[in-house]
Amino acid sequence: MSGLQTYEKRGIAALSGILIFIFSITLQAQELPDIPDLARVTVDHSDNGVLVQWEASEDMDVEFYTIYKQRDQVFEFVATVPGSIKEFKHMSGGSENLYYAVTAIDSAGNESLFEQNVHRAVTATVEFDPCIPSNTIDWNAYFGWEGNISGYRIYGGSQGNPLQIIGFVSPTTHSFVDKGISTDSIYNYYVETVNTNGLTSLSAIESVSSLYPEAPQFLTIDYVSVIDRSGIELQFSADVSGPVNDFRVMKRSNQDTPFIEVETITNASQSTLVIQDQFLTSATSYEYLVQSIFYPGSCTSPIVISESNSGTNILLQQTLEGQIVTLNWTPYQSYDSGLMGYTIQRRSGNGEFFDIQTVSPTTTSWSESVQSVINGLQPGELQYKVIAIENQSGNDPGISISNIVSVTVETHLLIPNAFTPGSNDMNFEFKPFFDFSPKKYIMIVLDRGGRKLFETTDPGQGWDGRFQSGEYVNEGVYVYYIQYTDHTGISKSLTGNVTALYP
Repeated sequence: MSGLQTYEKRGIAALSGILIFIFSITLQAQELPDIPDLARVTVDHSDNGVLVQWEASEDMDVEFYTIYKQRDQVFEFVATVPGSIKEFKHMSGGSENLYYAVTAIDSAGNESLFEQNVHRAVTATVEFDPCIPSNTIDWNAYFGWEGNISGYRIYGGSQGNPLQIIGFVSPTTHSFVDKGISTDSIYNYYVETVNTNGLTSLSAIESVSSLYPEAPQFLTIDYVSVIDRSGIELQFSADVSGPVNDFRVMKRSNQDTPFIEVETITNASQSTLVIQDQFLTSATSYEYLVQSIFYPGSCTSPIVISESNSGTNILLQQTLEGQIVTLNWTPYQSYDSGLMGYTIQRRSGNGEFFDIQTVSPTTTSWSESVQSVINGLQPGELQYKVIAIENQSGNDPGISISNIVSVTVETHLLIPNAFTPGSNDMNFEFKPFFDFSPKKYIMIVLDRGGRKLFETTDPGQGWDGRFQSGEYVNEGVYVYYIQYTDHTGISKSLTGNVTALYP
């Protein structure tokens, strides 16, 4: 016997003892009416009243039935009805779900005892578990049908919809978990006790809200840009004025793999946040998203409230076939306001990237001829990058930058055999003409006696025909020595003569 049943029966026994004592003094010679058997106590969902039903007393002389309720271990009078009536609805009892008893009163005023003739319907409680999410329905056993319960039916559904059977459990089970719920909704539930004789008893309808904290009003990845060979930078904007200001940055390498955590930012106070991630940017493209999260005290992991748009680092790759450089890149996904297009950039001889061409947002491939790049200053390592540009949504559209790729080409040069120092024409200095500037370079000019007149490691710098003292050399033949290594790794050494002429 459970502690609750023991407690309840002690209260009933105490009250019965008091009644027996009173009746034994005043009605010692009287025979008390037979106790009416309670059939059931159930909640009427139409008005939330508690319906108490009983079978007629076996005594023929029954004038009235009296209904009692138990509160705080004390039975209180509820109502008296004529002996022809076998049920009573207690209109204030649905929200309390009390214990009820019924006694019979004969024409002489004798009233039957309570004994164990007490019933109580199931009381259900519902709790939302945000961790799963799910709703857990718990209830006490029906009191009064001990040993005669075949099971419990659980009814449930979202508010505004008819309640349907969502489960049936054994008489010893007093809990049920409804996992088929949606968040930010209201759900209603009740439990139906099924007696082995076919009678049923309903609990009151209980409601629960599956509410999470309000999501941030905005959460957007602004850009994902490659910053070097081993890392990217991600910037996102979020509303941090509401109840949720914890954010988790996630990534995955493709859509067939789950997202993994990159970084979690708690108690964010600024609406624009920047994080960095480390990996080989020339080999992999990751899809990123940012989640707003909160941490219920009972959960082992945070709950995701909302998610941003996706952001991907652009993976740029190159091929060189003959004299044609072809760039291919993964599409950028995605700006909230859409993608305007891609800008292709190449690094110039002074080390700065400049725009070559802008292509449509659906274009992910572009080519150019190596011959079109020749200008004498362009290094033999052609470097490119691609920039995804957001549709103009304000004064500062987002840009996302790819990794840098390199194409190496062989260096060729032409060496003049004469020049005119101090002249105003283009041939005033001596230097070789390159198609592409080499990676390493040295040029030395000597006179016939082996005296060094000039030395440089800058392919763009020539000898103007002067001695180191600043005076122009005499007209004549001089010796040059050139050694270079181009960006493909080819090294060459060249020696020859150049003539200084004066008009």
